[in-house]
Amino acid sequence: MLTAAAVFLAMQFALSRAIESDALPIRDPIFVEKLDLLRGHPAFSTPRPPRPRVLAVGSSRTLLSLDAEGLSTKLNAEAFNFGCPGCGPITTALYVRRAFAAGARADTVLIELHPAMLADLDPPFEHRWLHDYRLTREEVATVRGYGWPLADPVQHHPAGWLETAHTYRFAALDRYAPELSPCPFGMLLRERSDRFGFVRGTDVTPAERPAALLRECAQYLPALVNHRFGGSAVAAVRDTISQCRAHGATPLLLLSAESSEFRSWYGPSPVSEWANTFARESGARLIDAREWLPDALFADGHHPTATGAEAFTAHLAEELRR
Repeated sequence: MLTAAAVFLAMQFALSRAIESDALPIRDPIFVEKLDLLRGHPAFSTPRPPRPRVLAVGSSRTLLSLDAEGLSTKLNAEAFNFGCPGCGPITTALYVRRAFAAGARADTVLIELHPAMLADLDPPFEHRWLHDYRLTREEVATVRGYGWPLADPVQHHPAGWLETAHTYRFAALDRYAPELSPCPFGMLLRERSDRFGFVRGTDVTPAERPAALLRECAQYLPALVNHRFGGSAVAAVRDTISQCRAHGATPLLLLSAESSEFRSWYGPSPVSEWANTFARESGARLIDAREWLPDALFADGHHPTATGAEAFTAHLAEELRR
């Protein structure tokens, strides 16, 4: 028994050190997966590539909206879709920091503005996806700097290594044995993402749309009631803009596409007016894509279908040529 306990503790400690040093990349496998894809495009690590580089960051809205390969062809540029499921403004800011630190470079960074994710809430709306065990010690301090008083994750406490195997069990399965994972979060990307980071959405029938809309309304209701902008999420967007400029990239704000139903859920919130004011104050260009697509080209009110993504990409290419 003592030998078994000693072996278990040694394995826990070794696993904790491997994760903390990123020797075992399971702290945040979704980011690692996207970074691996980005590294497959040498232009994004080259000081002076022959063609301009466009890097799109954001949530599943970006992931399902932007066909980066198609955009590359239309613009004669290099484009990559770094959109990730559940990735709100704070997660995006951290991912941009990580990507630049890993040597990624871009000429233009397209930054998604997701109005619901930018609601002034405490904790911020994206806390339901941004689990603290995904963060390094330095990132916890960064998040606190945005105004979110995040507590130290248990993994950062002296005895936190005792819980390592339990904490990262799903992340480990997701990266190394996805067929055993009970959560399809990362597997969906591996199975469906192309090498440009784009995941093509699915078309839905008119009969399926009401149930999908109802599901999304229930999910986003906490951010939609008395909606107002502010808090740590907005501070994180400002940081993303600053990080882009510090690394020689031009930030470009994108108010993401939504159906008329989804837009109505905000009530009287002045979404476009706020975004224009924020863009002027930050000195960044804004592209307002909220009304680009008809309702029928959304699967659930804010995630485009495959056909919707084609239309969105074509419209974005026209805007970027201006």
